[in-house]
Amino acid sequence: MDGMGLIRIGSDEEWRAAVSSSFYELSLSRVSPGFTASIQQRDLGRGVRVAEVTSGATELWRTSRLVTTAPTDEVLLLVQLAGRSRVRQADRTVTLSAGMATLCDPLVEYRVENATASQQLVMMLPRAVLRASGVPVDALRLRPIGGEVGSLRALIALGGEAVSFTDDGLQFLESDAVTTAMLGLTRSLFARVGGQEAGPRPREALVAEALEVVRQHAPDPAFDVDAWASRVGVSRRLLTDLLRGEGTPSAVLRTERLRRARAELSDPLEARRSIAEIGARWGFVDATTFSRAFKREFGDLPSDLRRPLA
Repeated sequence: MDGMGLIRIGSDEEWRAAVSSSFYELSLSRVSPGFTASIQQRDLGRGVRVAEVTSGATELWRTSRLVTTAPTDEVLLLVQLAGRSRVRQADRTVTLSAGMATLCDPLVEYRVENATASQQLVMMLPRAVLRASGVPVDALRLRPIGGEVGSLRALIALGGEAVSFTDDGLQFLESDAVTTAMLGLTRSLFARVGGQEAGPRPREALVAEALEVVRQHAPDPAFDVDAWASRVGVSRRLLTDLLRGEGTPSAVLRTERLRRARAELSDPLEARRSIAEIGARWGFVDATTFSRAFKREFGDLPSDLRRPLA
């Protein structure tokens, strides 16, 4: 997995160059005085990229010339995290407030206007994968998606987590599983927006949702298999069946907590917390039990990841 890292921007030229290299080529219509921005992007593989974008007031334009001269096989899911944005594409206009999203098609001219400071999560998705999954990109273009949609909330949580983790942290969380989960949640989201929510959820979407739920709730000591099944909206037996390729639900939950503990043990910012404290945070009250479980999972001891403080 490749991470582009953080880009800090202090001028309009840097802004235009940064958004064009991070996503696809865009034109800059205007920026506010004293403009600053930042882009934190990560390439998840298999054609999926995610970025967190913070900027002052600005207007970006995917011109008709760029549609012709700089085509792309990606589509863009734009999620508003803070502030407000107005997106115009052909004869459609949508205003996004925090928690809302919309799908932009770069094969059609469009503008994104932020009248004030704004924060957005931008997900770049492979057009071919969406079409192969039956997602009608043309019909869903610039449809407003509200924050009440569960799969959108899960996408926001997973996308934000993927952007914020270090490369090592994402290895512990299995980068390919993150990509699979994002694609599954995206398909589920667009099925819901396209009016197909009354039908049964595809197995792949259920698996992706189940894996995202365990990532979100693993830090909660009260979270167990019954709570997990309830969050996904399935029975304990069906959850077990969905996860048969991953292991039993109890084993998957334990492994998730061990991986999160391992990521913290490897994090220099957590170096002053003891091994016992980190183990307890992830549900292992007894330090010996934690060490044994860690050894079984990874082949080494928690102490092997620690160096004495200088």
